[in-house]
Amino acid sequence: MDHRTAGQPGYLAERIAEFAHDLSLDDIPEPVRAVARAHLLDGVGTALAATPLDFGRAIHDAARHLGHGTESHVIGFGTALPAASAALANGTLIHGLDFDDTHIGAIYHATAPSLAATLAVAEAQEADGASALVAYVLGLEIGCRIARIGAGRFHDRGFHPTGIAGAFAAATVAGRLRRQSVATMVNALGLCGSQAAGILEVRESWLKRFHPGWAAHSGLVASTVAGAGFLGPTSVFEGPRGLFATHLAEVPDASTLRIDDLGSRWMTSEIAIKPYPCCHMTHAFIDGAREVLAELGAAALSPEDIDRIECPIAARMMRSVTEPTETKIAPQTLYQALFSVQYAVALTLVRGSVDLAAFYDEPLDDPAVLAVARKVVCPPDEHSDYPAHFTGDVTVHLRDGRSIHKRIPDSRGSRQWPMSTEDITAKFESNARRALPTDNVNAIVKVVGDIESCADVSELLHLTTA
Repeated sequence: MDHRTAGQPGYLAERIAEFAHDLSLDDIPEPVRAVARAHLLDGVGTALAATPLDFGRAIHDAARHLGHGTESHVIGFGTALPAASAALANGTLIHGLDFDDTHIGAIYHATAPSLAATLAVAEAQEADGASALVAYVLGLEIGCRIARIGAGRFHDRGFHPTGIAGAFAAATVAGRLRRQSVATMVNALGLCGSQAAGILEVRESWLKRFHPGWAAHSGLVASTVAGAGFLGPTSVFEGPRGLFATHLAEVPDASTLRIDDLGSRWMTSEIAIKPYPCCHMTHAFIDGAREVLAELGAAALSPEDIDRIECPIAARMMRSVTEPTETKIAPQTLYQALFSVQYAVALTLVRGSVDLAAFYDEPLDDPAVLAVARKVVCPPDEHSDYPAHFTGDVTVHLRDGRSIHKRIPDSRGSRQWPMSTEDITAKFESNARRALPTDNVNAIVKVVGDIESCADVSELLHLTTA
């Protein structure tokens, strides 16, 4: 029986592989390339900032124990490993701080799996920067589209779309850089279906950090196995036991797939860069709190200034960033703080900013921050259009009787409110300097800014080690 989606010629895997096989650098508009270069720089920076931390050292050590090799290097460590192992480490490092980019409509961390796969395979293939950039953009485009098909519904069913869609993105990246045939790439995508994974039963573990690393690793393994002639199911997406049926409980109709606009609509340009190192669902609330401070002309507020704070939020987001209330108001662990609207708003109002230092260098139990967090209530937002937007709504009721309300439809860093090139570079420099001397930091900015002229991607990887 043919299980193709009604009205669509060819299986989805075939159409993805054909696009990946045929895309050229000239097909990608310069504004899209510029966005990709910015996100590439951002991803390298978030990985570097993670290298000194406990989970960064752990994933590096684990990748070393998986086997020896000389194909590719781990960002910040300089360790040579087999490509799949380097991708495992790099994907985990890029996402580990939850400071990497997000396609908000897809609820998908786009760069981590795609860039990890790109750097690993490009170095192993001795590819130039132009080839790497094409592969990276392909990974972004394919990953975003697969995640977008199940936007919100993956989360509702307990799946992390980055771990799932990222594997297919990585396989596409690898197939392109390895110059595989369309048929081989289809087999690789089919094999990814049984490797794409990521459940959100995270609790206080490091599991979520691992997902994009595993996705990149899985995509490279699938590409390698397919390259040896191993067959995978062409109907991996649409089949009665394929990805959509098992993970979404239905096969979407043709209009939902949004594959026909590959090459005309560039989802790369829709991906948001994070200005704050915490869950993206909290960002618009941080922006709202910052605007409250700006209207008051204050750098910060004390708990005594505030009577209560109302932060309406989409009901489907509550499980991620407002519940259970007790641990979101007074986080006992880093992850509880990173995924708390109450804590993020309080941190902003009390300290005036939210940065890496607030989570990694300073205590989480500042009495002033916790006192304000206890005043935050998060009722359902009846006007939210989640998952299309992560809206933030903040009303601060002051003890002097004033109430200041700010509604932020799109957070800073999104396509509607983009960060400037200077801001993105400054973010990279701040992150990278946690691991590298200034000369290396400046050199990376230069290489990435002209990545199409880079003769060998290994040049970039070598700069990431002090």
